[in-house]
Parts: sequence; C-alpha cells; structure tokens
Amino acid sequence: MLPSEVIECFLNTIREWETEYQMSFDVVGTEDKRLQDLLHEIELSKNAKEKNRAATKLKNSRKMRRENKDKVLMLESIVKFFEEPQNRKVLKQMEQLLGRQRKQEKMLLSERIYKPRVGGE
Repeated sequence: MLPSEVIECFLNTIREWETEYQMSFDVVGTEDKRLQDLLHEIELSKNAKEKNRAATKLKNSRKMRRENKDKVLMLESIVKFFEEPQNRKVLKQMEQLLGRQRKQEKMLLSERIYKPRVGGE
C-alpha cells in the first residue's frame, strides 16, 4: 500500500464512524420515543392478540435500540475526540497532507524524463 492509501483509509474510517455514530444516535432517540407509543398500544389493546402483537413490536424496538446504543457507546469516545477543535484541525491538516502525498507519489511513480539544465553543444 502506498502511504497516501493508508492516510486515505484512516480519514475515510473516521468519517464513516462519525456517520455511523450519528445514525445510531438518531435511532436510539427514535426508539426512545417509540417506547411510549408501544406502551400505550399495550395498555389500550382490546384483546390478548393485540397485546401480543404490541409486545412483539416492543421487544423488537428494544432490541434495535440496544444494538444502536452499543454502536453509540463503541464510537462515542473516538467521535467526541475528533469533535474537539484542535483534533478537528489535525484531521484538516491530514487531508492537506494526503493531497501533497498523492502529488509526490504521482511524480515518483510516473515515467521520469531527464531534461538537461545546460544547453546542448
């Protein structure tokens, strides 16, 4: 792997984690709100069959919330770290470094031609 590929992979991973964190965080919030709806559905159901359906929805909702809450907890420290201004600045600097590194690699990996500095005889 080229150094630029490693840097790019790192930056892409951080971006993916930030996106995954935010999506999971939003799902946890939605499922928290859904809890009240499902509890009322159970409370107001007219028969056992309706209660069972609502209880199954509640079970699935809690499972989804738990899975997403685990993702949030797994990524929270990393995402919060890169939200700090000085660390966000480092990410920007790494993006600039990536551009310079790609330019250098392109020059080094292309076919090079020597052009004499002093005119011919």
